[in-house]
Amino acid sequence: MEAKEILKQFNTEIETAFQTAWHSEKGGGDNWNRLLNTYSLQPLDKEYKDALLNSEMKIARGAFPIELRRVYERIIDKYKANVSSSPELSSAVNNFDMDAKVKEYYQKIKPFSGMGDIFKNAGVGTQKYSSGLQKEKHYTIRCKNCAAPRLEEMQYDSCLFCGSKLFEPIV
Repeated sequence: MEAKEILKQFNTEIETAFQTAWHSEKGGGDNWNRLLNTYSLQPLDKEYKDALLNSEMKIARGAFPIELRRVYERIIDKYKANVSSSPELSSAVNNFDMDAKVKEYYQKIKPFSGMGDIFKNAGVGTQKYSSGLQKEKHYTIRCKNCAAPRLEEMQYDSCLFCGSKLFEPIV
């Protein structure tokens, strides 16, 4: 296959994964599960999906970002074998910013919070909640990519919601 054709196929697969995830029902659906199967991936189990649906990181539609990340990882792995055939493909594969692409996807599927809710109860709540303020007594570690809180105390590897690394390795 010609190098330009392989590059076109790579870009098409990336876009197809994005669009299929985005247009699937909330938490994934049959079309999304078929796409996962084409990459030999299993959908998240029901307990994991329920935990994510009930977490602070809400979605209004689409598959979960962590599943999309797994598909992207498979696509990247698939095309890494062909990078020597084309400098353009090599550049596209090596410069693919997975965190940015997953974050872009999350921005599309998160629920819209209207401006009306922000100041709705501000006047009434100011007096009630402003008295006796102190410094925050705890700190929640959040994902640097999607801002999801760390859901498990012993979670040190990757975000359960989008799959980004929670901590940078010390070099």
